Amino acid sequence: MTEPVPDEARQALRQVMQSHAGGDIDQALAAVRSIVERWPQYAQARSYLGQTLVTRKRKFADGIAELDRAVEVGSDDAYILYSAGWCREFVANAMATGKGGGHQAVEGTPEAMYASANALFLQALDADPDDQLLGDIQDMLTVISKVTGEPWDGGEEIEHAPPRPR
Repeated sequence: MTEPVPDEARQALRQVMQSHAGGDIDQALAAVRSIVERWPQYAQARSYLGQTLVTRKRKFADGIAELDRAVEVGSDDAYILYSAGWCREFVANAMATGKGGGHQAVEGTPEAMYASANALFLQALDADPDDQLLGDIQDMLTVISKVTGEPWDGGEEIEHAPPRPR
């Protein structure tokens, strides 16, 4: 279960995200590492660190390891689970297609990474996501299903969240 996070930690993460939005990714990464050192149970900060390492720095192994730590401390948070799954799908796609080379190697195969992402998305479904996140989770499960050929809903007709405007 996710532990309460002090307001000081939340404010520090907001400042990190402002640096990120301003384009200073390296400063944001240095700052979020300090936050994680001080508050190791702050799952959102760990998730941000992992996502940024994967998507902005292409440090796939380091980012996935940090996302795993975020899931360890925030396994009841649908957003943490979704982010970890989304990054795994991102990595699996890069591995499978060879697009956007120059990334840090990660152990395993694209198939294993897709399976891991799928499991995290299913866990996120069980974590009672809000309607918007529910639709995003279902979208990603469908993406993985199309790639792997394995239905995520057991082939049953499941009522999915309505599409949201884009």
